[in-house]
Amino acid sequence: MQVNCILRSGLLFVTLSLAIARHKQSSFAVSCHPRGTLSQAVDTLYVKAARLKTTIPEDRIKNIRLLKKKTKKLFMKNCRFQEQLLSFFMEDVFGRLQLQVCKETDFVEDFHSLRQKLSRCIPCVSSAREMKSITRMKRTFYGIGNKGIYKAISELDILLSWIKQFLESIK
Repeated sequence: MQVNCILRSGLLFVTLSLAIARHKQSSFAVSCHPRGTLSQAVDTLYVKAARLKTTIPEDRIKNIRLLKKKTKKLFMKNCRFQEQLLSFFMEDVFGRLQLQVCKETDFVEDFHSLRQKLSRCIPCVSSAREMKSITRMKRTFYGIGNKGIYKAISELDILLSWIKQFLESIK
């Protein structure tokens, strides 16, 4: 009797595990946009970023970079870092940008939409604690004043290329 009960509970456990795995795969596919759609959204953002760059002063600070090679490695491997970096651009960069032209607000809305779509595709446990790399980036960003906005916007094409590479790397 006990053996029969143990076998049934083991079978139930295996069945539940398989059902959960199937549900996770199907819910991932349902909630996540096709990679091609996301890739097209990034391509559109490239064009809009180029237009946005024409509305702000040129970045003349050549010896400082916000988005470094080490930052790219973190972006490609760590979903928490991705979320924090995209939040940095939404809140700190675009939040301080004085949006006057409709094209600028259009870019910010599209960037926000892409950020939301990415977060649906890559489930990640968010953390209230900010990662050190983001803290350093913010320190640099705020340390150069309003020029930090110009610096960040001038590096948008770098961020967009990372997003594109990341999308190509996920299966």
